[in-house]
Amino acid sequence: MAECPTLGEAVTDHPDRLWAWEKFVYLDERQHAWLPLTIEIKDRLQLRVLLRREDVVLGRPMTPTQIGPSLLPIMWQLYPDGRYRSSDSSFWRLVYHIKIDGVEDMLLELLPDD
Repeated sequence: MAECPTLGEAVTDHPDRLWAWEKFVYLDERQHAWLPLTIEIKDRLQLRVLLRREDVVLGRPMTPTQIGPSLLPIMWQLYPDGRYRSSDSSFWRLVYHIKIDGVEDMLLELLPDD
């Protein structure tokens, strides 16, 4: 994945929270759905996920047990420094959040433990 696409406008209004609604669907505080399109793993330590905001028909919410094991957390919460903290207490860097032709993408990267 590229570090940041060259075309498109940067978005500064990031979701405060993203939580798993059902398998492969995250919901933000405005009820917008975000789908993890690409998950990239490097050296088992670096994990990146490309999330895309999509209009989808939502099913019933699922519990973490129903969703099952995943490389991605159940929830992310935005912190004041621009990073996201996940439900497992790890931090994720917001690499970019852009909109191209009305399509909104956000790339998150898992930060190494300090």
